[in-house]
Amino acid sequence: MKAILEKGRAPLALCLCILSALALCMQFPESELSAAAQGSSILNIMENLRLSLDGTAVLSSFVAAALYFLWRHNRRESQRPYVLLPICCFLMAVIWLMARGFAIDNTLQSLTSGWGQMVKSGIYLLGSAWFLTQLGIALDVFLEQGNDVGTGSGRLLAFYRRHSFLCPFLILLLSCILPLALAYPGGMCADSWCQAGMYFQVVRPDWGLYEFTSHHPPAHTVYFSAIIALGKKLGSANLGLFAVVLLQAAMHSAVFAYALHTMRQLGAPRYLRVLSLLAAIFSPFYVTAYPMVIKDNVYSWAILLFVIEVIYMLHLGRDYWRSGRHMALLALGILGSMLMRNNGQYVIYPMVLLLLIVFFIQYKKTGVLWRVVLALLLPVLAANLIQSGLMRHYDIEKGSIREALSLPIQQTARYVLERGDEVTAEEKSAIAAVLDYDNMAQDYFPMESDPVKDAFNPEATTADVLNYLKTWLRMGLKHPMVYVKATVNQSYPLVYPFAECNRLAGSTLSRYHLFAAETIGIRDVEVAPRLNNIRDEFNQDLFYLPFTGLVCSIPVHVLVLMFLCCYALSRQRWRFLIPALPLLLSVGIVLLAPGIAGTPRYAYPIVYSLPVVMAYYCSLVKKEE
Repeated sequence: MKAILEKGRAPLALCLCILSALALCMQFPESELSAAAQGSSILNIMENLRLSLDGTAVLSSFVAAALYFLWRHNRRESQRPYVLLPICCFLMAVIWLMARGFAIDNTLQSLTSGWGQMVKSGIYLLGSAWFLTQLGIALDVFLEQGNDVGTGSGRLLAFYRRHSFLCPFLILLLSCILPLALAYPGGMCADSWCQAGMYFQVVRPDWGLYEFTSHHPPAHTVYFSAIIALGKKLGSANLGLFAVVLLQAAMHSAVFAYALHTMRQLGAPRYLRVLSLLAAIFSPFYVTAYPMVIKDNVYSWAILLFVIEVIYMLHLGRDYWRSGRHMALLALGILGSMLMRNNGQYVIYPMVLLLLIVFFIQYKKTGVLWRVVLALLLPVLAANLIQSGLMRHYDIEKGSIREALSLPIQQTARYVLERGDEVTAEEKSAIAAVLDYDNMAQDYFPMESDPVKDAFNPEATTADVLNYLKTWLRMGLKHPMVYVKATVNQSYPLVYPFAECNRLAGSTLSRYHLFAAETIGIRDVEVAPRLNNIRDEFNQDLFYLPFTGLVCSIPVHVLVLMFLCCYALSRQRWRFLIPALPLLLSVGIVLLAPGIAGTPRYAYPIVYSLPVVMAYYCSLVKKEE
């Protein structure tokens, strides 16, 4: 029996490779069928499939052959049983299939609109799951084998080996010169203009006062606005803004140099360190961040710093808690994560609780435990005290709770759109107390919750919000698939690599915030506009070119993170899950955010931290060997 099953593996694998090739190469929108095909289920399936694959025979054949050789390689190099990985890949394939439907018309109707479409959906589901599984196994084989590139020699490499922090720091700092010069005096996104308007108490003729609220993190607002104000006192608000982006460039260089230094300390493969350095120099996710005043970049660097320190906790053991340098860096990571973005607390609080539990179990009979408690809790307390102090000093009002309700609001809007005739008078009343029920369906935008969320009633009481949440829960229990569709439709660019998430944060000195800029004294300066255009085109091209497109793909980062977690769970490498948890929590925060399609900056904590987390996984593999 075993011999029969073994002989049947290759034909079955070949069939699955063909399904994968069809899934990757076929067009999914329903084709125009002949009259004969419309009257026959079999003809419908055959003609629909043929038209969907028209002109791709050579490409699909190459893809099928490549996948078959990949399967052969995986079978030869690894005989381990994989259970969790295929399950995870199948769930990802379900999201990919839903994404194909949403990409057409923001519904799932095209997936089941005829026999031909249903067959294509089945092919896509099985083929995508097989494709992802083989990629996951191949990555596992590659990491387990400890493959690496050869070492070299020379003065620069010798200098790097002696100064594994200073060398990448200087390289990164030098790479910042041209982007900073072209961006002078620095970019500010819409959120940053609002924050500056709050700090400088700007009054717009058509809008009124920029009310200072905690909708944006007060510490970030005060940090960069105070530097601009200092520059203004010295004679130029532009110089103040430029000082902010210079400081950000120094932060960028220092944190990523520290990450590269840590990767070397962990014995990470050279190819991973080189690719990480190149990404920090050239990837649009990096080079458009530090010349731009935006809360996400400083927050993401703080999360990376925190993740590095968590890795050192696990790597160094008790020696970590005796190092003043590590204590200071840990405090910076916690403070930055909590103060530079409001949702940072949803990463830090669970992590601090987990670390306290882990180290209490490990050190409860030693004198190290008190150091652990102080090192983790004091920065959290300090962050809360700073936040409270700023709120009182600047008389800052609390931001609206609507930001925390982005996903429920989006789900409610889709429910009203699809099942509005089933909404009872009581449910309508509960929703109308918080949102604009009458315009909710027409305001609904599947990829972003802001159009509906902006109609949130600022006078809604706590009782109104709680009543709305009870109604939201009851409606979800009646039609849970509506909520699933709303969630996947908004967030599939997080894991679906065939929809490019390439809209980078840019300076928005438009008429919307022009009055604020004029009041503050910031002037737009065009430095080499032609070179600027070339740079922007280059950044966009990187998303579509082979290999660079992978580094610039958020879904690739998320999928690699999921693969690593599957390996760790299957091999009981529990330690890996501790530094991976901030990234997983960041994925959850993106799901709860207003939308990822036009704002890849929400995923920066994942993108920035993945290389060092991957390096830690490689170090665990080496230790086992």
